[in-house]
Formats: sequence, structure tokens, C-alpha cells
Amino acid sequence: MNAVQITVTNRQIGTGPVVPYSHRDGLQMYSGGYKSGQPVLYNVPIYELRIESGGTYPVVRFALRNKGDNATPQVRPCDSGLHEPRVCTPSWLPHYSPHSFRGGSRPGAWQLLPGQGFLIHEGANRSIGQVGGSIGCIEVLDGRWNTFLAEVEKIGGGDCHQIAVSRKLTVKIEFAPYPHAILR
Repeated sequence: MNAVQITVTNRQIGTGPVVPYSHRDGLQMYSGGYKSGQPVLYNVPIYELRIESGGTYPVVRFALRNKGDNATPQVRPCDSGLHEPRVCTPSWLPHYSPHSFRGGSRPGAWQLLPGQGFLIHEGANRSIGQVGGSIGCIEVLDGRWNTFLAEVEKIGGGDCHQIAVSRKLTVKIEFAPYPHAILR
């Protein structure tokens, strides 16, 4: 196996929509009014993820928890995600699929912190209008998940499971302050 280095940067490369989410309450939806039953959408910054000796990928890095209170302020601080700098050697979760939208053809996620819910996994494909709920995972956007995994495997010289078991994948997370989300 070869070493693979991923950096989750603090470089903002745009914005994109997320829906506040929690495992208990699911997606935050409007209740009452003309938007009743529609998801509450906020724009959050999109960041760059970089594979050393490889490509770059757009990711959601920070998001919002659905607090179950139906509040929809115009501006809301993001309240989930990893903002402190750290270096992780993740494990591979082969059966993971996104909770709030239908994922693509390849399940799986990189678990960054043992026993915690912070993952790198497939994110929404904005090019087809897909929007997902997010609670702080790093989500590879725009249908690029399979390409991302293929690049990790090519550089690593094995499949995701083999790379994880050999502890050859290192993920460096750069410091970034919690940003604000803007209601759409």
C-alpha cells in the first residue's frame, strides 16, 4: 500500500444549499404558509478538499442541526462540523449511505474519529438539483464521490478497506471558523 494524504482545506470555493438535519427529527421542513412541507434551505460555504498528487473536490464542511423548533432565521451560525485543526487516520465503513437523499452507486464512508459520527461521505449532486441534510460530515459534492474513491484507491494501491486496514490514509483538517448560513 502507498500513503495517501487528503487535506480538507479552509479555502472557500463557493456556496451551496443544505437542509438542517438531525437523526431524531430528520430534515427541517417548513410548517404552515405557502412553503409548508418544503425543506428549509440555507446556503453554506463550500470548501476545497485536496488529494496530494491528485485532484480537488468541492465539499460541505459545516452545516446546521435541525433543532425541531421550526425557527428559520435569515442568518444562522453553523453549529456542526470539525473546525479545529487535526490529523486523522480514518477507518472505512463499507455499508454507509447518505441519510437524507438517495446516494450514487457506491456506498461507504471514511470515519474520521473513532466512535464518533464525523465522516467523509457522498454529498448531494447539485447539478441535478439534489439537496441534502447535513450535520457536520465532510460531504463530497456534485456526483464526484466515485471519482474521489477511485483516486484514493489508485494512489493507495488497493481498495478502501485495504487502505484503511493498512492505516495508509491520512486526513489533515485545516482550521476554519464556523461560518454563517444564509436562508435561501
